[in-house]
Amino acid sequence: MKELPTPEIYEKEFKYMPWGILIKKILDITKQDTQKGSNILDLMCGPGYLLSKIKELRPDLKLKGVDINEEFIGYAQEKYDGIKFEVADVLKWKTKEKYDLILCTGGLHHLPYEKQEELVKEIRSLLNEEGFCIIADPYIDDYSNEKERKLAALKLGYEYLIEVIKNSAPKEIISAAVDILNNDLMGFEFKNSIKKNKLIFEKYFSSVLVHKTWPKSNSEYGDYFFILRK
Repeated sequence: MKELPTPEIYEKEFKYMPWGILIKKILDITKQDTQKGSNILDLMCGPGYLLSKIKELRPDLKLKGVDINEEFIGYAQEKYDGIKFEVADVLKWKTKEKYDLILCTGGLHHLPYEKQEELVKEIRSLLNEEGFCIIADPYIDDYSNEKERKLAALKLGYEYLIEVIKNSAPKEIISAAVDILNNDLMGFEFKNSIKKNKLIFEKYFSSVLVHKTWPKSNSEYGDYFFILRK
C-alpha cells in the first residue's frame, strides 16, 4: 500500500485535483444551510482542511473533527485554533453528543466494503432529528466482479491523473494521484459505485439527494456528494 500524503501535500491537492470543486460546494451548503451555533462533526477529517475553511466562513459554529491518523490530527491541532480534534477510529468512537451537521468527505472509501454500512448507520445515530449529513466520495463505475472493479478503479485513477496534469500540478501532487490509482487498483482502498452506496444510504435515511461535481460529462464515475436526512 502507498502511504497517505503528508498533511501539507494533502492540503495542496485541493488546488489541483477536481475534489477541490466538491469541497467548495460543501462549504457553500454549510455556510447557507446551518443555523447559528450549530454543532458540526467531521468524521475522518484528515488534517482539518475542511473544518478550517468552515470556521473562516462561519466562526459561530461549533466544530469537531475525528480521524485515526495521529499525524493528521497533530497537524490540525497545531495549525487550527478554535476547532476540537480527536484521534480515534470512527467505528469505535463514542459520544453522547448529537450533531446538526455531520460531514464525511473522502473518508468512506478508506473503510473496507463490509464496514462502510456500519459507519453510515453510526452517522444516522449521531444526528439531531432535524439535522443532516453530507457524505462525499469519488465513485467508480458499477461492477459485478473483481476484474470489473479493477478496470473501474483504473478508469477513475487515469482521469484524475489527466486532470492534475492539465492543472499544471507539481510533481508531488502527480505522485499522490499515482498513489491513489495504485491503492484503488490493488484493493488497499475501497471506492464503490454510486449504485451500491446509494442502496446503503436509502436503508438508513428517508431523504437521499445526490449531486455530482466532476466530471461534467455524462459518466457514472466521478466526484459526488449525498445530502442525507432522517
